[in-house]
Amino acid sequence: MIALLDEVVGTARGAGAAESDHRTRHGLVRLVPGALRAMRDEVRPDSPVLRHAVRSSVVVAAGYLLGTALPLGHGYWAPLTAVMVMRPDFSQTYGRSVARFCGTLVGVGVATAVVQTARPGTYVSACIAVLCAFGMYLVMRTGYAVASVFISAYVVFLLGTGGEDWAQTVPQRVLLTFLGGLLAMLAYALYPAWETPRLHHRLADWLLANGRYAAAVLDRYADPAEAPDTAGTPGSVDVRRTLLDSRDARIAWRDALTKAKHEPVRSRVLSRSTAEDAGRALAQAGRVAMLIEAHLPEYRGGQGAEPVPAAAALAEVLRHAVEEGAEAVRENRVPDWGAVHEVVDLWGTKEASDAVLRGGAVQLLAALDDLAEAMAARRDDDGPRAHEGPADI
Repeated sequence: MIALLDEVVGTARGAGAAESDHRTRHGLVRLVPGALRAMRDEVRPDSPVLRHAVRSSVVVAAGYLLGTALPLGHGYWAPLTAVMVMRPDFSQTYGRSVARFCGTLVGVGVATAVVQTARPGTYVSACIAVLCAFGMYLVMRTGYAVASVFISAYVVFLLGTGGEDWAQTVPQRVLLTFLGGLLAMLAYALYPAWETPRLHHRLADWLLANGRYAAAVLDRYADPAEAPDTAGTPGSVDVRRTLLDSRDARIAWRDALTKAKHEPVRSRVLSRSTAEDAGRALAQAGRVAMLIEAHLPEYRGGQGAEPVPAAAALAEVLRHAVEEGAEAVRENRVPDWGAVHEVVDLWGTKEASDAVLRGGAVQLLAALDDLAEAMAARRDDDGPRAHEGPADI
């Protein structure tokens, strides 16, 4: 594999090119500028990463101070539990907190029963602790609650090897675990980073990315590259880049929608049914754009494909329309595709065009109309939720 990659890089760079360093591992110093740029990009009030960092720092400090002040000993268990259960989104933080506490109860209960019944000595307790550690790694991917059972039992047996009584270890473990989980959930309630109020922004980003991808494909019809399979041609690079942007926007939308389903807030802009309908419409628009790209004119006989002038007008109008449509979605308005309708209708009556491209344009416009219809419906049949969050955070 390495030899083949070297040949590919050498061929791309041409004869006499210097030896490739694509397998060179950069040192720590060279990674510092990139790390600083990433940190600078996240220093903004609406950054979920910044909010999670602030929450984690405050919770760890508060947990350590409370754990130290309480007359329980092992005060580090509270901040350690908080760090283990905290995640950037609410649903995972809540789920892991409950799983950690329940797993701790079961783990210390079983371990206490074993200690009280068998009265194991130091060496036996050490062996059982090793078995608990092995079991924790064995079931780590099964579920966090199951792993917490083995972790808690491991701690009980490990401290037992040092001569600590279970009557001291068990209450400390349970109370401090509960305190750490409570602090984690309280921090999210006081300083949240909900995805639900930002759903319409994610939807607008996906609409914009899909529109740019479709416009880039139409530009290839209007001005075909010399060879569609030639790497490095401006057209092919632009289509590939916009396609990747569209996929990234779709993944971001799906992740945000999954997180929003488990959050105790609701959006003033998108109900759950509206979000699902709008997502299906944009997914269809993306599939249509990929279908149009799959039928790009072929390169035969050393000559470029015949241009389709009508595609240039549609690409230009579509590019501006999706920008305005994305802004409308962000502002809780229904997007208007009237300009795109005019171009497609004119294209079909007064200008000759490729049949596949014409059919793809009609399907793309239908998907955009479905998006506008979903935004106009504003159905809210999701049932009552905890409370209504702001339109933006």
